[in-house]
Amino acid sequence: MDRGRIHSLNPILVIGLIMNTMVGVNLLGLAHSASKLGYNLWWSPILLGCIVSLTLIPMMALCRRYPEDNLFRIHEKLLGKWLGRCFNILIIVYAILNVSTANEGYVRLVQTSMLSNQTATLPLLGLTLTMVYITNGGIKLIARFCLLTFFFTGWMVFLLQYGFQKGGFTHIFPLFNTDWRSIAETVHNSYASMLGYELVLFFYPYIQEKNKAHKHVLIGVWIVVLLYVMVLLTSIAYFSEWQMENLIYPILNLFKAVELSFLERIENLGIGLWVFLILSTSTGYLWVARTGLEEMAEKTRLWHLLLPTIISFLFIVGPLSVEKQRYIYDKVTVYIAYGLILWPIFLLLLHSLKFGRGERVS
Repeated sequence: MDRGRIHSLNPILVIGLIMNTMVGVNLLGLAHSASKLGYNLWWSPILLGCIVSLTLIPMMALCRRYPEDNLFRIHEKLLGKWLGRCFNILIIVYAILNVSTANEGYVRLVQTSMLSNQTATLPLLGLTLTMVYITNGGIKLIARFCLLTFFFTGWMVFLLQYGFQKGGFTHIFPLFNTDWRSIAETVHNSYASMLGYELVLFFYPYIQEKNKAHKHVLIGVWIVVLLYVMVLLTSIAYFSEWQMENLIYPILNLFKAVELSFLERIENLGIGLWVFLILSTSTGYLWVARTGLEEMAEKTRLWHLLLPTIISFLFIVGPLSVEKQRYIYDKVTVYIAYGLILWPIFLLLLHSLKFGRGERVS
């Protein structure tokens, strides 16, 4: 278990970690969330990728100034112990909400598509226990699990050819019949599918080749962008604009285009394998929540892992209605994410005032 400041993440693990924490449950509904652009939606991931690349610049600049510290420690160094810990608590809440977002979305999908006569409690319990087991192994085990996930799920990209063959090839040509308002709404509605790269603010101290970390993170981001473009190109070839606007999980309907003689309902296989991607995302955020509690307590205890897990579990099965939960997942969590992504710009200004421009702090 890597619980100390061990430089254990090589470039392959960094790329895998970035890729899989980004691809969670949101890919399943990406065509739906970007449907405002109609048949132009396939280039929206490229626009999102450019925004992510720009916002990575201040993040990596901040990390380079504190190469052995995560964002929790940076807060205490720049803002002081008490104010820094207030922001750390907000980040822990954000991480727990992201764990709940990934797990709830997947469990509801399983319940509606495969277990319509049962409650979501038992599948959620199994998912949660697996998540705890992986996270307890530390960030290196999570990164290795992400690589394993790539080999288990990456082959599904080849299934996109079935949807493309049965669709309309002419739909993929750009029409440019959209407006700035639709583009802005699409970016906002789809940005949740790009979240996960901000975790570099927390696992940067574990990266072996810090001088090349920015490049490795960008490689992970743009592999995800390429995957999203391929999925959306297939979606606009296979679906009508009305279908993309009204189907919540268009990817599952894409699976129905696949015809294999030895497998009748391949969408169920796809849903089953998708759990690897969900665990990759939820374990990354759960590790952040645990790390935050450990930094505040200045010691390592098992309850630092169990407490955010229990809160996330109760949040999903608790008294809040599904509608209220969706509002928190889709609105509150995303707005906190915007704040966290832009936050390094303020911290860099504060750093330059306190320590001088470009100075490293050990």
